[in-house]
Amino acid sequence: MPLSAGLTPLQLALEKAFENGMKAMDDKAAKNTSDIAVTTSAAVIRDAGGKAFAAEASKAINTFIKTGLVSTAVVTAGSAVAQTGTGTGAIT
Repeated sequence: MPLSAGLTPLQLALEKAFENGMKAMDDKAAKNTSDIAVTTSAAVIRDAGGKAFAAEASKAINTFIKTGLVSTAVVTAGSAVAQTGTGTGAIT
């Protein structure tokens, strides 16, 4: 199954998704400016980063996978004309 996009665009998209996930965590953690108490828990901060990463990474992976083509060989019983064939289709 060849993937025509190559790895470079996927890698760049995942790097961007990771950076945006880290930024989302930084943004959420920046709300912890109270001198009295921590106002945003570590779990909430990690959740924000995970959601931001997942939103972008899943799109990038989906786009990458859909660049692939599936090739099949077909062998059937019957006359010589009906015995072989091939097929190619996009991944949807």
